[in-house]
Amino acid sequence: MVQMEDVRTKYGLPSTDEMLARLDAGETLPAPFYYAPEIHRLEQEKIFAKSWQYACHESAVAKPGDYAVTRAGSVPIIVTHGKDGQLRGFVNVCRHRLHAIAEENGNKPLLQCPYHGWTYGLDGQLKTAPRSQREPNFDCSTISLEPVSVERWDQWVFVNPDPAAAPLSTVTAGIRERAAEINTDLREYEFQVRYEYDMECNWKLWAENAVECYHCPTLHNTSFGKTYHTNPDDYAIDSDANTIWHQGPIKWLPSGVDPAGLKGFRFAFTFPSSFFALDDYVGFVGSVQPVSPEKCWAFVDMYAKPGADPVVVKEWLDMWDRTLIEDKRATDIQQIGYNSGRVPAGRLLLDSESPLQSFMRTAVTALSS
Repeated sequence: MVQMEDVRTKYGLPSTDEMLARLDAGETLPAPFYYAPEIHRLEQEKIFAKSWQYACHESAVAKPGDYAVTRAGSVPIIVTHGKDGQLRGFVNVCRHRLHAIAEENGNKPLLQCPYHGWTYGLDGQLKTAPRSQREPNFDCSTISLEPVSVERWDQWVFVNPDPAAAPLSTVTAGIRERAAEINTDLREYEFQVRYEYDMECNWKLWAENAVECYHCPTLHNTSFGKTYHTNPDDYAIDSDANTIWHQGPIKWLPSGVDPAGLKGFRFAFTFPSSFFALDDYVGFVGSVQPVSPEKCWAFVDMYAKPGADPVVVKEWLDMWDRTLIEDKRATDIQQIGYNSGRVPAGRLLLDSESPLQSFMRTAVTALSS
C-alpha cells in the first residue's frame, strides 16, 4: 500500500502541516498532486473508496429489472432495482474473469456477463455459469457480486464503494437546511438529459474550476458570465464542513422573459465529487470521477422547471453545455502546465479564490489521515 511519507520523499513534498500553511499563505497544492500516480492511488483508497457519490436520477432505476451503471473513483458500479422493490449496488465486475456485467443502463430480469455468460440475479447472486456442472466443486450459491452501499436522497441515487459505509445522512445533514435557505430545491424539477464530458486533466483541476468563479467573467463571457452577474460584489461564495456554496443574480434573459421574482443561480459542491445547481429555469446534479492521474470524467443530469417555456429551457441547457465545454478546454490546458515540471505551485488570490483553499485543505487532510 502506498504511504504518504513515501510520496513526499519521492517528489520532495513538504509535510502536511507545511502544505496547509502554504495554502493559508495563498499557494496551491504542489504540482505532483495533479500527475503523480502514487497520489492518484492514495486518493482512490482514502477518498473515493469511502465517499458517497451521486450515481443517477431515480428514473434510471424506477422499475423492477432496471439497472444503471456508474463509477465511484476506480470502482465500476451497477445499481439494480430488484423484484422485491429494493435498490442494491454492486461492483460491476463479473466474479469469473472480472469483465463488466453491463456497459450501459437497461432493464432485464437477470444480469448476464457478455464475456462468458455467467448469469446473476438482481440481488447479485450467481444463478448459472455455462459448463459449471462439469466442475465437481463449483457451487453457484457461494458466489455473488461484490456489494456496495446505495441510498436514495429524494429522487437522487447515491453510491459508496464501502459496503459498510456510514449512512448517507451523515453527509447530507445540514445540506438540505442550507439549500432551503437559498431556495435550492430541485425536487419538483423534471429530468431532461444527461451530458457527459471526458477530460484530459486531473479530477481536482476540474473540481477546483467548479468551486470558484474568478474565471467566469473571462472564460464564460458568452455563456455563464453573460447570463449571471459574476463580479465579487454580486456573486457570493462561502463554505461549510464539506460543501462550497455559490449564489449569483441573473443578468441576461431571452427576449420577452419577465425578470420579476427571479432568484438567479445557486450551486453547491460537496467533497469529493458531487454537485448540484438550480436557477429559475433549469437545474442539474452531477459528479466528477478520476479515471487516471491525468484524466477524469464528469456527468451532469439536467432538469427543467415544470411548465417552463421549452424554447427558454433549450436555450438554458445549451448555455450550460457551452459553459461546461469551456471548463473542459481550460482544465485540459491546465494539465499541460502542471505536467511541465517547471512551476512547483500556483499562486492564489485569497479574496477571489478562497473556495480553492477550502477544497485543497480537505484533499490534503484526507490523504494524510
